[in-house]
Amino acid sequence: MNYSDLERSILTYLGFFSEPTAEMRALIGEILPRVKGAARFRRAEGRFTALPFFLSKEPYLNFLSGAHTVVLEAVTLGGEVDLLIRRLSKEDMLSGFVADACASALLEAYADDAEEALGTERTYRFCPGYGGSDVRDVRYILESVKAEKIGITRTESGLMLPQKSMAGIVGLGKKTQKSCGECILKEHCAYRKEGRVCFEK
Repeated sequence: MNYSDLERSILTYLGFFSEPTAEMRALIGEILPRVKGAARFRRAEGRFTALPFFLSKEPYLNFLSGAHTVVLEAVTLGGEVDLLIRRLSKEDMLSGFVADACASALLEAYADDAEEALGTERTYRFCPGYGGSDVRDVRYILESVKAEKIGITRTESGLMLPQKSMAGIVGLGKKTQKSCGECILKEHCAYRKEGRVCFEK
């Protein structure tokens, strides 16, 4: 895990579209180790050669076209991170905000690292809610991979607990890169307005 990439991701979650202050960098440097120390990364996956029923619609069909296997995955940092964010938020709102961003970036980075084991011929991770897909499809992923065994549950409103959890889809047998065209925020993106992107090309 490259620290500079991780810091850049944290700054993206914090909404920094220009160079951050030295104070902000110092605060990230203070809080990130605490988030890492609290994290208990866990992952569950299921592999399918036949398309799961909820993926038989757009935009999933287009995203997975050409893939021979579908990987459904759920990942979490664990409840300890949620507790740390809440505690820091009570002590200082800015520290809690930074901790939340650190945790989101760390979860993405750990998930990316874990996906290296899937090989090089794979898509990026596509999560329900991307590209106009239905965020409620998360429930099918969680059920398919038995996410409760790694401690992930859902509230009646559909929120995943622990909050620093994520469910996604990866296609094997094809290679794709992230693009602004897939993003649900593309019409309101501050990066695009500046001619930049929030991901590594």
